[in-house]
Amino acid sequence: MTFSEQIWYGLFKPSKYKEILGLKASRSVLFVSVVVLVLGLVTFVVPTAAIIAGFGGMNKLFSETMAPITYDGEKLTIEEPFRMTAGSAVFLIDTTYYTVPDKELTTDGTYFAIGSKNMRVVTVIGEEIWMDSIVPLEEIFGEGFSNDSLVSLIPAIYVSLFLCYLIMSFLFFLKYGFYALILTIMYNSMNKQFELGLSFGQVFMLCFYGMSLGMIITNFNIAMRLISPTIVSMVTIFVSIHFMTTAMVSMRKDNQV
Repeated sequence: MTFSEQIWYGLFKPSKYKEILGLKASRSVLFVSVVVLVLGLVTFVVPTAAIIAGFGGMNKLFSETMAPITYDGEKLTIEEPFRMTAGSAVFLIDTTYYTVPDKELTTDGTYFAIGSKNMRVVTVIGEEIWMDSIVPLEEIFGEGFSNDSLVSLIPAIYVSLFLCYLIMSFLFFLKYGFYALILTIMYNSMNKQFELGLSFGQVFMLCFYGMSLGMIITNFNIAMRLISPTIVSMVTIFVSIHFMTTAMVSMRKDNQV
């Protein structure tokens, strides 16, 4: 079976799950990796590219749109706070604080928050703080740092955006991997009742396959802001449950032939 067939069956053909569950574990890992990378692409890369294009590029953003910024070797100053949201990443400069506090982290996402003394890199999920780190600005900026210096850092910023994309993709893996694990516990009882003989790992992948289409649709809708996320989430939950149940019923029929 080709990988394109695996993708097609995993997203749209629950009756074929028995075949793809028989593939090597490496193929399952590859499928999961591709799905979470696609989710990161849809929710972070595309919106970020659109925002950067909307500013006319980073060069124009730093040299014309952003207020003047300077670093004298001891503290950073900016004439007015700057905030830019790119997908799930938030770039914040507010030099009224030495270190940007939690109260300024108002939405979920990965923050690159710069105060007058420190830069804080932190991820917020469901109002909870994750992977919080603080770096003194003296380790990052040299005396005389300004808007022109930011322009020269554009290549490094793109590298940071790529790393942020990988982080977001990994967080999607944790999020949906946890959901799939919960569903695995539920559907494993059906596996035993139907005497399908699937391992716990195979049931996990069956659940992940069943969720994949809903995951992509839900996050694409959130990124594009097309329909109420609540409505789309409810519909995709029913679709996912239908896919997983159909797959198990199909395998039971095959076992009875």
